[in-house]
Amino acid sequence: MATLDIKKIKYDTDQILAHFGLERKIGNCVLLQKWLDVTIAPNYVLSEQLERKRLRLIEQGSLWNEEELKMHFISYLFDVADMEIPKKMQLFYERSLVATVNNTPLSVICDALLATPLGVNTPNIPYFFLQEFKKGKKAQDDAEGQMLIAMLIAQELNKNGQMVYGCYLQGQYWNFAILSETTYCLSLSYDATRTNELIQIIHILQNLKNRIVF
Repeated sequence: MATLDIKKIKYDTDQILAHFGLERKIGNCVLLQKWLDVTIAPNYVLSEQLERKRLRLIEQGSLWNEEELKMHFISYLFDVADMEIPKKMQLFYERSLVATVNNTPLSVICDALLATPLGVNTPNIPYFFLQEFKKGKKAQDDAEGQMLIAMLIAQELNKNGQMVYGCYLQGQYWNFAILSETTYCLSLSYDATRTNELIQIIHILQNLKNRIVF
């Protein structure tokens, strides 16, 4: 297998898929659907504060840069989703991952990741990744490609066949993904400015607790 020059291709999704022999499926993926199929109580409503965040995302989100999106919306949404489990799953931001996969050196900076902690504040075994769309950069710097590289690294680090989960954002739009061996499944977009879809996003994130096996 030829060496993939990750610096040269800038996380291009098509080249990553081809190099690692991954099958990309959009929709109609049983493995992904098991994560996305969530039960939502009929009387579930957004809190007043999250509703304010949603309205602010509508009004200002298209103007935010990556850090502003993270600080004004994503970090609060993660807190509402309550994804962490003490000593088992912890959220980390802006962490690097490095591994050699199929003789190919890979590295990426993760905008956010969910991992088993080593000690107090070091990610150890990663399970879930989130990458944001980078404004002002070329198409080959796409968030999906960065997410996919992070998932490949995690798959290599886990060494136990654990399914790896991911999500990439383009502004208000969320796309969820799973990687199982060479099967890569991607959801259609969820729009976080729409109340019903935002509620689905929250529950999908919460469902990680049920999906990850320790």
